[in-house]
Amino acid sequence: RVEIAGLPAEHRGILESLDEDGRTEIDEVAAPPAGAASAYREEVEERLLAGELDAALIFETTGNPPGNAAVSLLSNGSSDQSQTARGRLERALSAERTAWLDRIAEQHGLDGAEWQVFDMRSNNLATGRQMGQFLMGMMIPLFFVIMIANGCLYPAIDSTAGERERNTWETTSTLATRRLNVVTAKYLYVATMGTVAGALNAAAMVVSFRSFLGPLFARLGGGDGGGLAFELPLGSLPVLFLTAVLLGALIGAAMMILAAFARTFKEGQSMVTPIILLVVFPVIVLNDPSMVFTPALAGIPVVNVVLLLRQAIAGNVLWLQLGITVLANGAAIVACLWIASRVLRIEEIATGSFEGNFFQFLRQQLRPAGGKP
Repeated sequence: RVEIAGLPAEHRGILESLDEDGRTEIDEVAAPPAGAASAYREEVEERLLAGELDAALIFETTGNPPGNAAVSLLSNGSSDQSQTARGRLERALSAERTAWLDRIAEQHGLDGAEWQVFDMRSNNLATGRQMGQFLMGMMIPLFFVIMIANGCLYPAIDSTAGERERNTWETTSTLATRRLNVVTAKYLYVATMGTVAGALNAAAMVVSFRSFLGPLFARLGGGDGGGLAFELPLGSLPVLFLTAVLLGALIGAAMMILAAFARTFKEGQSMVTPIILLVVFPVIVLNDPSMVFTPALAGIPVVNVVLLLRQAIAGNVLWLQLGITVLANGAAIVACLWIASRVLRIEEIATGSFEGNFFQFLRQQLRPAGGKP
């Protein structure tokens, strides 16, 4: 239900537009006297808040030309029905305003070009290939990180908690080699699976873009060559491989640290899941096309890899940021491997008899000697 106050005779088309809709109950009232306008508005606002009205239009005539008026559109933003009524009134007002201006232009003998004050023309100077690289730069890095994390997840759990659950850890421990070599082999297996998963996913996305989105955008562009071309620059391929290796090595090492404390596959899933959230969440939050890849951001693991890959897909490799990214992720990988080696030296953890997770282990290690548990 809407109330319209002081509707000028020149704008009766608003009522016709709302009547055609057939879903709006209209209550038309006369314009309040000049001295009572404020009180009337307060009354309408109270009725809106009470739910007696869904929206209200108040016209205040301003003089020449006839029909010229200031319009107040009141509604209750906390009510869905009121918001719907507001939308219908806005559409009716817009249509009536356009029709009224056309009538005035016709009365003065003006055509459309003369009545229009200025004409705006937009021109996108980017080529279809550049636009395609921009879209790929926004989408591929995000799914790249997610797929590498998923690629590392199950191998990391299977090579640690999975072996304990299958009772094959003891057999592996009796191999004629140092425990460090066994752990290194497991780590390389996890990192390789994550790297391959990321690389295959990136390749699949490029193929999907070219075979599906490319023809679709070309058709939307009218087939005049204005469609998008999804092509990776050749210079981005080494960067793509490098980022896959860095992310696979880092995420794989972090997941193996947490999975080493699990005794069953189910426990391993619950312990490793925070790594996925820790890796994916900042990538989603920072996936902003306006973000500049600065040397400071190049020092943040995972985030730097995403931004580096985005720049490479766009055909712009920043060598300083590339070097910082490699050093930062390399340092993070070394730190994770050092922690993993320290953890797996403890017999209770290696055999699966330690009851607790990585954070409980840290608390035990940081507790002063002789302190209370």
